[in-house]
Amino acid sequence: MKTLKNNKGFTLIELIIVIIIIGILAAVALPKYLEIKEQAGDASARGVLGALRGANSVLFAQANLKNWFVTSSVYGMNDVVTNASLQGVDFTVSGTLFTMTVAGAGSYQFGMVTAPTTANAGVIECLTARAGVVNCSSTGEKW
Repeated sequence: MKTLKNNKGFTLIELIIVIIIIGILAAVALPKYLEIKEQAGDASARGVLGALRGANSVLFAQANLKNWFVTSSVYGMNDVVTNASLQGVDFTVSGTLFTMTVAGAGSYQFGMVTAPTTANAGVIECLTARAGVVNCSSTGEKW
């Protein structure tokens, strides 16, 4: 009977241990990955909200300089979104409501809660974040 003197390779127990270690690492990493995706969605939404507020300020200044308020040609949410030049974001605009969707995080809604007047620009606030999971209008999470 011939015996092999130089066995090369891994034993079955070594392979099972490696698979168990990989499984443990995946179980720990997956929840953190999902949390990071949600945080990234929140950061994107905050960036879009900042862009909308900036565009709102620019439109308000233009309206005052060009006397739009005298001629009753006041701007709305569609004008704000157009001026913000948003790219890489899926969104819809309906009246004073702006809704955007971020893959892996959910939907966010921003609204023009106060119409622009000669004294004040329209106020744009976060109404819901991650489809209501995050209260973005509370004092603790004020956006």
